[in-house]
Amino acid sequence: HTRTPCSVILDTDIHQASPLAYHNMIRYNSAAATIAAVIILQARDSCGFSPSAISHNVGFYHTHRIPPLGTNRGLGDVDDADEPCLAGENVVASCDTKSGDSIVNEEQTIPVSQGTQNKLSAATNLGKCICGAGSFALPHVFLKEGVIGGTLAMTICAFLAMKTMQSINKSRFLVVENEPLMSPPKSYVELANLALGDIASKVVFTLTLFASLGVCSTYIVFIGQTLASLSADAMSGNIVHVLAPNIDETTWEMITAATVLPLSLVRNYGIFAFTSALGVTAVLGGIFVTLAYGVLVDPGGGIVEALSAVSQLKMWPDSFSDAFGGSFGTIAYLFCINFLTFPIINSMRDARDDYNGAVSSAVAVIWTVNALFAIICLGFYGEETQDLVLQNLDNGPYLSALKILLCIDLLFTFPVVYSSGRQILENALLRESQTEGGEETMSLVLSRATITGGAVATCFGLSQVGGFGVVANLVGGVAQGTLAFIIPPAIAVALSRRSNEGNFGASEIPQWIIGAFGVAVVSSVSYFTLVESSS
Repeated sequence: HTRTPCSVILDTDIHQASPLAYHNMIRYNSAAATIAAVIILQARDSCGFSPSAISHNVGFYHTHRIPPLGTNRGLGDVDDADEPCLAGENVVASCDTKSGDSIVNEEQTIPVSQGTQNKLSAATNLGKCICGAGSFALPHVFLKEGVIGGTLAMTICAFLAMKTMQSINKSRFLVVENEPLMSPPKSYVELANLALGDIASKVVFTLTLFASLGVCSTYIVFIGQTLASLSADAMSGNIVHVLAPNIDETTWEMITAATVLPLSLVRNYGIFAFTSALGVTAVLGGIFVTLAYGVLVDPGGGIVEALSAVSQLKMWPDSFSDAFGGSFGTIAYLFCINFLTFPIINSMRDARDDYNGAVSSAVAVIWTVNALFAIICLGFYGEETQDLVLQNLDNGPYLSALKILLCIDLLFTFPVVYSSGRQILENALLRESQTEGGEETMSLVLSRATITGGAVATCFGLSQVGGFGVVANLVGGVAQGTLAFIIPPAIAVALSRRSNEGNFGASEIPQWIIGAFGVAVVSSVSYFTLVESSS
């Protein structure tokens, strides 16, 4: 989701969970997550929700301070000891919360926390999560899906993503409504575990890892494509061509992977605080400059002429199946940020009443901005629209500086985004404490470096699947599509069955429809990717 390249802290501090819950959490199965998620969606009667599933989680204790990796708030005060679990490429506001009174039960004290964000602040942060550098791939999506087809696809995706994000928040309260001594889940993994059981929590856990590494791989592709276009442009005399002429995309991607490797070994994210403001500036500047360039330079003629040119383009895709499987995932890559929303929920003063409105506002505004941007750019460049529309711009001194700024921002955002995947991998692979007297052993340092090296290599491997649009389509359609369109409806159905003593309720019908749509998205994107990679 290379959006305002920023990352969200995911509150999955499972290392603080009870021993049983932690042990179950880290032994996730790496089998096909899609198949597992589809199985979860099957009708689950009340026998699937034994009291023991809840009692295992009564002991959950999640930290109520999330390191402030905010786009408009800074990373500055993250302690070395903090281990934020970050997912996605977007930064949300500080998730510091105020501890209130504590509820005491037989097993432990469960603090009741209260956040500080209001509805406007939450909507702003949700908007930052959605809108970002991935927006530069939308004009090409509209080229493949047609003007009306692309608009319809974006509308459906945005609306369903909004509804499932709201459903997740509702489910947080429903899952503990009969457990007065429990506070609502603080993470997606915990919610899935409480509602669907251990298998579902492992699926969410695995998909979060896939999303984290997948998003990082899109950064490598974005940087590789952008620098390769600059390097090959001898006419503009840009600084990249002067210093490193005619270097191909794969080589740039290898250089990028080698550069982010040592950065990914850093565990104090305070040093990357400057990327918050840099990311917002780079993305907003890129959108503005792209529009201004098209209006004033190439092709020129103004927005009216660009919109009139749109009427000459195809309105619908040549093949609905190819368009759906080949580009819908890129739209999901932008809007399906369900797994990134828990830090925002946790940081709100009144998430129960305000979160739904914040989601609606954020999605509506970002949908409008992205739809207009995609249509206008498509009017500018027509059939020549590139995978990343930035490649349609020339490489003069100002434009090349903007492109380089975006690349630099992504280089320093990579380790922050990778942190979620790193924590998941370390929790799974480093089962025993490797410290002596509070100091890390050399074995632990080497183990961590090996894990990071393998993860970066995996990201590089994913980046070779295709261009930015292809990789974003795969990540958005499979990992994020499952977390947005399959898991939330499954949770809602499960809780409905629980409240109806295992009987079917009419409220389940919309959830089954969304779930079926999610299965179609995941399966079509997976099939299209396999076909494309084998051809």
